[in-house]
Amino acid sequence: MNTATPQPQRIGVLILAAGAGRRMGGRAKCLLEVQGQSLLDRLVRSVRTLGLRNPVLVLGHHAAEIQAHLAQWPEHFKPRQVVNPAPEDDPASSLHLGLRTLDGDVHAVMVLLADQPLINAADIGAVLDAFQRRPPGAQVLLPMVHGVPGHPVVFDAAVRADLLAGTGTGLRQWCAAHPQATLPRLVDNPHHTRDLDTPEDVEALERETGWVCRWPEPAPGINTDPASA
Repeated sequence: MNTATPQPQRIGVLILAAGAGRRMGGRAKCLLEVQGQSLLDRLVRSVRTLGLRNPVLVLGHHAAEIQAHLAQWPEHFKPRQVVNPAPEDDPASSLHLGLRTLDGDVHAVMVLLADQPLINAADIGAVLDAFQRRPPGAQVLLPMVHGVPGHPVVFDAAVRADLLAGTGTGLRQWCAAHPQATLPRLVDNPHHTRDLDTPEDVEALERETGWVCRWPEPAPGINTDPASA
């Protein structure tokens, strides 16, 4: 499959990693190491493999811990980072913050979640290719697996402007209000909907894939107490 995407520099990439991970015991889920590599590292590598540059990483809870992890990366490989100081005040606030941080000249935005362990460059490339080939009038493309919406989601610059103009408006609300402009991409690919919310999810991932998963040791001076997450 060809995963190349036209004009990759015009695609803005958002990676959302602002959650508290309470059902995971208050952990930063994107730091889970799979086969010796954090989920965040795996995802950023997949994005960059496609030639997509300057992804924006939206942090919130666990920002200090994730930034300590990023400090170990080569400077040229790090995504841009923005921290949501109150990620739970407004469900759409992390998305809005990321959209405001992206360059102004992007013609489309791709949104990824940082806790999806199976997403790879081929999956992302296929979604972007489908977006580039979308029919006239379609402004949002989202993977749909057996009736369940997944990620990455891609939408055009006009949708970005609409979302930023409506305080508290998330993409789900926009799609509900504009069904004719929302294009489901019906696929039988569980990569798009598989995420990690609980320790049982991690155990199931290990069992099904044979991968070795482990949590890293916290960096010195970083508070990882779930009660304060």
